[in-house]
Order: sequence, then structure tokens, then C-alpha cells
Amino acid sequence: MDRKVKKKGVNRKIVLAGFLFMLPAFLIILVTIIIPLLWNIYLSFCEWKGGGTPSFVGLANYIQSFTTKGTRDAIAHSLFIGIISTLVSVFLGVGFALALYRIKGKLSGAARVIFYSPSMIPMTVLGLLFTFIFAASDKGLLNAVLAAMGLESLKHAWLSDRNTVLWVIAFIQGWRSSGTIMMLSYTAMLNIPSSLFESAELEGCGFIKKSRYIILPLIKQTVRLALSMTLVWAFKTYDLVWTMTQGGPANLSMTAPIMMIKTGFSYNQYGYAAAIGIICTVLIGLCIIFGRSVLKGENYEY
Repeated sequence: MDRKVKKKGVNRKIVLAGFLFMLPAFLIILVTIIIPLLWNIYLSFCEWKGGGTPSFVGLANYIQSFTTKGTRDAIAHSLFIGIISTLVSVFLGVGFALALYRIKGKLSGAARVIFYSPSMIPMTVLGLLFTFIFAASDKGLLNAVLAAMGLESLKHAWLSDRNTVLWVIAFIQGWRSSGTIMMLSYTAMLNIPSSLFESAELEGCGFIKKSRYIILPLIKQTVRLALSMTLVWAFKTYDLVWTMTQGGPANLSMTAPIMMIKTGFSYNQYGYAAAIGIICTVLIGLCIIFGRSVLKGENYEY
């Protein structure tokens, strides 16, 4: 009986210690995420100008969001950038990780720095850099290079054409996030037992077959996590778009975050802006669920 009482006392102390250690993190999450989210949900059903008491208007803000073309286009642009940039970042990140896994020796460290360097560049700096590269006429570096190569027919107003502006932003966002995906994938690859590769080599498998049948299936869970992370990052992109185009020209690159900030802080329609944010949150969740279901695979223990 004494032992059981002592064990219960020790277990209670462990539980209490664990609770005390988690309490600061829980309070931070409560104040910075849960309470603002609940307030945003409530505000999306109200009309509020930033002062006084919010007045309940039901689904009016959501109806306005779905019936206003500018809002629908902004949400669609964010969805496009989020999906395309996520595909680009996952493809490049996994490709860079495979290249690192293939590279041996001192060159591997240099390659890690090169591949990860885009993730260390601030978004505003990256936006200004690529604004100079994709500028119209001969002022842009890309158009100047095309002209010097005798490919003047390919010169383009990259950031002013509805057919290219979103693709350019999505590719830049995906390239910038690829370094993080690379590090996650490369770390997962290093945890794969070498015995699996030795067995594959005995069967005469080259690096391509080992990548296809061993590496990629075993890092699929990491890729699923990376897909969720990059999709959230890309969907809420604000600083890159604002630095490069400010949502223009003629709202061709207007995204949901820019629309929310303009609606809330420029026109004082905080309820309408909150409704746009909730719609975007639901769309992100649906995209993550769909992406994770596509990459759904078995869990391997080794």
C-alpha cells in the first residue's frame, strides 16, 4: 500500500510539473491565436467601424464577400499563389535534398548554404530584387539579358500582364520556401537506415531507383508536413506582393491579405475584413486536407 501511495504521489508531481511547464506556452497560444481567432469569428458576423459596439448583421459580410467580384478575385489570386508556390517549393525542396544526399564531402556543406540561402532573404528585400529583374522594357535585368541574346521577341512586361504576374509571384514565393523544405527532407533522408541502401545496391539498384523505391516513400510523412507549412505561408503572403506590385496593376495581383488590410484599415469595415479572413482560413484548411490525402501513405518503422 505504501508503494502504491508513493507512486500516486510521484505521478501527481510529474503531471503537475508537466502542466506548469506547458502553462506559459498555453497562455501565449491563448492570447496570440485562440482569443484573436474567436474574436475574428464573432466579428465576421457583425458590422464594426473600429469604435463603439459591433452590431450583429448575420451572414451579410459573407454574402458580400461571395457576391463582390473584387473580393472573389483576391481570394482566387491567393489560392492560385498558394497552390502553385507550394508545388514549386516542394518540388524544388525535395530535388535539392536528393542532390545533397547524392553529394559527398566538403561540397555538401557549400551546397547546403547555397540551396538554403533563399529562405534567409527577407521578403521585402526579395521583392525589391525581383522587381528589378522583372521590370518592363530594357530596365529589367531579364529583358536586358533576352535582348542581349537576340531574343527580343520574348521580352515581356512580366509584372503588368495578367497572364504572367501571378505566375512570377508564385514562383518567387515557392523558390524562397524551397530551402526549408530541403532541410526537412534532407534530415528525414539522413534517418533512413543504411542497410536498406546496401540491400538495394546488392540488387543492382542505382540512385534513381533507390530514390523512387526507398527515399521518397520513407520521407512522404515529412513532405506532407512541409506541404501544410508552405501552403499556409504562401496563402497569407503580403509583403512580397506588396513590395512587387502593391496588388496592381488594376488589381491583377490583389490578394486576400492585401484586401483584408485595405478593407479594415482604409475603409474601417472590420467585420467584412474578418469575414474574408475566415473564408481564407477555411480554404487553407480544405487545401491542406486535400494535399495530405493525396500524399497519404503508410507509416514505416525502422
